[in-house]
Amino acid sequence: MRAVVAVALLVGVCVLTLVLIAGIVLISVLYFVNDRPIGFVWSVVIGAMLVFALLSGLVTIAGPSDDEVRGERVGEQDEPEIWALVRRLAAEVGTRPPDRVFIVPEVNASVSQRTRLLGLVATTRRMYVGAPLLACLTERQLTFVLAHELGHYSNRDTRLMGVVVAGRVALNRVVTKLNHRFWYHAVAAVLFTYYAKVYFAVTASLSRRQELAADATATRIAGTDAAVSALREIPVVEAAWTLFHDRHFRPAWEAGFLPTTIFDAFAGLRGSPELRAHLDEIRQNPPERVLGRYDSHPPLPERIAAVTAMAVPDSGPDRPAGALLADNGAVMDKTLVGSLVEELGVKRRVDWATLAHTSVRATRVDRARRLLRVGGGSLGAVLDQLDEGRLSALLRTDARPGSGTSAPRVRREFARGLLIGELTALVELAFADQGRARWESDWLGATTFDGPDLTAEIEQATDDRGCTRALRAALAGLRVDQAPTR
Repeated sequence: MRAVVAVALLVGVCVLTLVLIAGIVLISVLYFVNDRPIGFVWSVVIGAMLVFALLSGLVTIAGPSDDEVRGERVGEQDEPEIWALVRRLAAEVGTRPPDRVFIVPEVNASVSQRTRLLGLVATTRRMYVGAPLLACLTERQLTFVLAHELGHYSNRDTRLMGVVVAGRVALNRVVTKLNHRFWYHAVAAVLFTYYAKVYFAVTASLSRRQELAADATATRIAGTDAAVSALREIPVVEAAWTLFHDRHFRPAWEAGFLPTTIFDAFAGLRGSPELRAHLDEIRQNPPERVLGRYDSHPPLPERIAAVTAMAVPDSGPDRPAGALLADNGAVMDKTLVGSLVEELGVKRRVDWATLAHTSVRATRVDRARRLLRVGGGSLGAVLDQLDEGRLSALLRTDARPGSGTSAPRVRREFARGLLIGELTALVELAFADQGRARWESDWLGATTFDGPDLTAEIEQATDDRGCTRALRAALAGLRVDQAPTR
């Protein structure tokens, strides 16, 4: 009955939109019939804008979906094993296999298809498989994940449930894509947003039940142990991937470097001793998520309890999911850099130790850039200004600790602390660029400088009555008249 109501609501949004358009037209007609020319002109102008916005939303909902194609497409001839698995699972689930398979740089798997007429007519179907899942899960665990996604399109589900899912996608699409640059678009967006909230509230419990049904279908294929371990492992993979991407891959890319093999680098992070305890804790105690009113997924503990109760034995041998790919390292590379392929030619491939060093070096150059600009362009010029008593000229004038009403002495000390950080970066660069030191980073992102600790000398040089003699002595034998480049 809820599915029938949901489909009726989906049709109702079209009816309501047409009724609103008819009402706008009627107002203009009434102004015209009653010989109100000014009112008629205004109603036509304003009404035309509103009708245009409403029709734009209606076309977005009822028209064909056009999901953005992302990731690296893998053909059946290139990756026969992953395609064989997907086809077998589609047959066991009871649905047609996808037309295309893509590997994406996300901790997720999904199946999408282009639809028309509010989801009643389906065309191209695509499956997206996350590269981090292939790198971390076993084949049985991946079997559960893919069977779950295909289970949403199982013939064992009612046709109405497919329309319900398509309706959620369509309403979300119109709310996010409706142009808000003009007031009449904003008015239409508000109307569609409120209607979408009603629809999401009605269908939330249906979607949660469908998730549990897809879990049950996937568990009957993969087995209970595989299902439970996959559900527990996905938050672990997500935590590891976020750490790898945000603290290692992205900074390296921005600095102009890439690891020699991205797949091996990610594997190194997952197996590192400093991360093992953290990932084990997530594995045993997955983060709890508060269930929202419109949430389409049940809480993870509920999903784990449901599949555990099924007690389906696992069968057959198991192996790393990455073994399904002919060359998992190459696929991971193409997946991660595919959207930035035009820049790939200027990226330098280095081993992981060199990558960590060069990435940290780039941050030090950025930190020292302001001081180089105001201090004369080199470490030597900065030291000369300090010896001349021009500390104030080197301090940041925009430094404000917390509130802008801080006392002048507090602001000066805060600015001095920032200057110490910039000068420290310059000194470290002098040692590193001349082969006397280097930086090292662990997988948690903590950085250590394998060189002399000159904290006391730098603080003395930046004191109000400072002297650079001790710092210059520590820099003896180094060239300090060159500016480091990015």
